Amino acid sequence: MEKPYHESDSIFVFLAYFGIFSLIPFFMTRDQRSDPQKEYVYWHARQGLALAVCVTVLAMGFAMVDLIIGWIPFVGWALSLISCCVWPVFLLLIIAAHVLCWIKAFGGQKWPFPGVSKIAEMFG
Repeated sequence: MEKPYHESDSIFVFLAYFGIFSLIPFFMTRDQRSDPQKEYVYWHARQGLALAVCVTVLAMGFAMVDLIIGWIPFVGWALSLISCCVWPVFLLLIIAAHVLCWIKAFGGQKWPFPGVSKIAEMFG
């Protein structure tokens, strides 16, 4: 089966779901979208960039809530205990999402990530 991307673009497909590094394939393939194989890489770069933005906003939101409520006696201490359990789960979910996206991308599929794909369309 033929891959939907050039073999030389494998690193771009990998970087597409590697956080802020998704900007590299996003800008490198943006002007070459007339080639269907470059468009495939660009599609995944857009989705990876949207995923990175969503993760950053969620992490900053959680951190701000933890910081603000952390000053309230008893409630803040309880939240800190809960936060110690929530952050590792959040990180595991992020890693799982990135691995799933890599599997789909290297498998030749354009799988729209729920919720994130709507944000990725705005980068188009």
